[in-house]
Amino acid sequence: MQSLSFLGTRWRLSDLLDLETLLAQGEGAVRERDRRVFAEEIGPRIADLSEARRRRVGLRLWLSQRRQRGDRDWPSEGWHGVMGLARWILFIGMMILGALLVWGLCLGGDQRVHVVIFVGLTLIVPWLGFLVLLCLRFVATRRARSPWLIRVLLRGLSRRRPEAGQRWRAAFSDTKAARRAVAARASALSQWSGLGYVVGAVGAFVVALLVFDVRFYWEATPDDDVLIHGAVAWLSSPWAALWPGAVPSDAAIQASRLMGGSGATPPGGAVAGAWWRFLLMALLVWGVVPRLVLLVWFALRERMALAGLDFQAPRHRRVWRELAGVSRGAVAEAHADGALVLDVGGHGIDGEAVRGFMLRRLRLNPTATERVSVLDNDAEAAADAALAAHPPHVVLIAADWMLSPRQTARLHARVRDTVGEAVPMVWLVVADEAGTPSAPDDEHLARWTTFIDGLRDPATEITAYDPTV
Repeated sequence: MQSLSFLGTRWRLSDLLDLETLLAQGEGAVRERDRRVFAEEIGPRIADLSEARRRRVGLRLWLSQRRQRGDRDWPSEGWHGVMGLARWILFIGMMILGALLVWGLCLGGDQRVHVVIFVGLTLIVPWLGFLVLLCLRFVATRRARSPWLIRVLLRGLSRRRPEAGQRWRAAFSDTKAARRAVAARASALSQWSGLGYVVGAVGAFVVALLVFDVRFYWEATPDDDVLIHGAVAWLSSPWAALWPGAVPSDAAIQASRLMGGSGATPPGGAVAGAWWRFLLMALLVWGVVPRLVLLVWFALRERMALAGLDFQAPRHRRVWRELAGVSRGAVAEAHADGALVLDVGGHGIDGEAVRGFMLRRLRLNPTATERVSVLDNDAEAAADAALAAHPPHVVLIAADWMLSPRQTARLHARVRDTVGEAVPMVWLVVADEAGTPSAPDDEHLARWTTFIDGLRDPATEITAYDPTV
């Protein structure tokens, strides 16, 4: 039943464009109405989800709420139009190219078709081109860039919204999941072009067979026909048992060979019939069917990649804090109200000193305080023992001026490795005034926020101490 309650929360590439359009507003992205709707309607629905899925579903539901207001034009509408137009342009353009190529092969040389050239130009060359594009796309993905075709489409779409164009390109390239999804979409577009090419080839081939007396032949300098026999047997293996008439026999293959300068005419009748059936089935089985399978596969790959979006980029974490706040409900189960407090650096600010703030803002009750990152082996051992007891929540109190990225990252990894990935952690940044906590400096808090967001830990948040709470 829970899965039914989250129907419509699946992310699509067009949804990322709309989300980034909202985030481009900066501080104005989240309004008071958004916070109220989130607290009353969205928050209760996602309260029992894991933090990674909670953020993904929550942002998608919030986006749906904003769309329903109808107070703006959304780029997703233009995106669907651009993608549909690009798909049809590629399909029809390549269909015309494939038809012209096959039409030329069938009409050239007194309606004589060289079967090796025919197979090479209609099947082998397109698949080799696809493999080359796949390799280039892999290199682009490793370099954190979206595929060239997608960048071109985004450039055209962003002309109407130049302020959001840079964010759209970032949304499609700043995470591995997004890059995989965009690469899958670009690969699907390339398959639409390949499908159009083969469909055009099949159509022109059928028309040529109906209008002209097309003959088929092959040539080779070595006096050896092992290669052509092996190629025919391998290509026809999928349908040989079902339609033997579409497999040229050894005698038909030998009869179709033309020796240079002989001036012989390729045989017709049964020999030509076996060849045209073979070539038609080769186009369908090795040209059309694999592309239909790949279209389904790339659609599933795009869907799976988008399901792995973590929304841990700083801009996503900022808007999530504005919507959900930082509290027990943001990163912990509802019953987990006890918290282990870690005094980072041993400044003497323990859980009792910030109890009121933790109870009213974080809805957490400090149960014990241990010192970490101090020159005291006994204190460090006591902290490790407390962490090994698997507290339901960990709050790390740090002075605003003491951010050391390397040491802080090591401490964070140490705590995370001990308590596990699911235990919520909150970095509480305070200004230390002779052991008394106060509100941190804005500049220091901005540095801390940038650093913690850069950790991309879905179960970790940061908040500033507020003595007025």
